[in-house]
Amino acid sequence: MTTRRWIYAGIVAVPLMVAFIGPFFAAAAPTRRQAPFGPSEWSPFGTDRLGRDVLAAALTGGQTFILIAAVTVALAYVVGAAIGLAAAAAPRAWIDELLMRPIDVMLCLPSLLIIMVAALRTRGSAVAIACAIGLALIAPITRFVRMAAKGTVRGPVMDALRMQGESRTFRYGNYTARAMARPIAADLAIRFTAAVYFLASANFLGLGFDTTSTDWAVSVAANKDALTIAPWSVVLPGGLIVLLIIGINLLADDMLADPRTLAARRAVRADRHG
Repeated sequence: MTTRRWIYAGIVAVPLMVAFIGPFFAAAAPTRRQAPFGPSEWSPFGTDRLGRDVLAAALTGGQTFILIAAVTVALAYVVGAAIGLAAAAAPRAWIDELLMRPIDVMLCLPSLLIIMVAALRTRGSAVAIACAIGLALIAPITRFVRMAAKGTVRGPVMDALRMQGESRTFRYGNYTARAMARPIAADLAIRFTAAVYFLASANFLGLGFDTTSTDWAVSVAANKDALTIAPWSVVLPGGLIVLLIIGINLLADDMLADPRTLAARRAVRADRHG
């Protein structure tokens, strides 16, 4: 594991540790409300608009946020990948058209509009918002998987496996899955970023979680007017969201880079130092 990869992993680890280990430390924070946007008895970061300790709020505001984004992406990928793979492997062109035309219609719908309608109709239900985000992600995931799978399921290797009498389970569950593992893993990082963006946007607009919750995005929206007098109430939760997104994308890019490209880079460095 290279030094650069360790750095990227460390960037991802910070918000994850805050989200999943932080609540245990936040239990020691005082429960009584203090003066809004003033000094805190528990940490040097001060208090938010409701008089809660900013650090304690940040320690308890990330778990639900991250879990909803992760579960939403996972479920959306299961549905989108199934449709995309079925369209790529369709033996008739009309089957491909039948599967993909509704997806094209979904791509035309503004994602934030879908989420806003779901949030308003259900009064900010977390389940409804997660379903809306998943619906917004299914269409691009389906098109990506179809494009990535097309060359694999219709390539010469697949034809050879079919002629050898290999089962459908082996052809798609073994060969196709391994061939598509790298691009799908890279795309997962992008879709997780999109899910975090949509969820944060909904919460920032006041359409997501309860506006008094300690959720990171809600905290940014609720305290943004006091950025000049209580900057940590915005910078701390907002910085954790930024670290999570940047870290995941950098780590995914580094881990999924083409081994031949990495070998070429090492050779160039060795020549320079030699």
